[in-house]
Amino acid sequence: MKMQVAYYYRTTHRDHGYEKYVEPGRKAFRRRYGKRTLEEHFFWDEASGVDANRKAFRQLIEEIQAGHVRVVVTRDATMIARDWQQFFEFMEACDKAGVPVICINEDGDAGKQYECVKRFVKEYFGREKVL
Repeated sequence: MKMQVAYYYRTTHRDHGYEKYVEPGRKAFRRRYGKRTLEEHFFWDEASGVDANRKAFRQLIEEIQAGHVRVVVTRDATMIARDWQQFFEFMEACDKAGVPVICINEDGDAGKQYECVKRFVKEYFGREKVL
């Protein structure tokens, strides 16, 4: 059975195209899961940091919620969303669907950052939901 992997890349206008991140994304996936047969889907938004209108980002969330994605690979956590609210919306959708997020730049691991914030919210505000 093929594993459904979604690659999400938001690039800036200076950093045209996502192609240069495809192979590093595949390597990051293989580091965690080994060699597998994949069904790959690519979601790409070319937008500045101030532009919150991201069509591919919204489409990816819908695919995750529909159960069509098992793993998301991205460049790093800072490139997932425009702001914290979008980031948490995305991570909550992944968390609810059991979809891990692998970052090429491991220092910017989205899952680790999300878990850290969830612990903070629970400890200081006494609630489970971040938003």
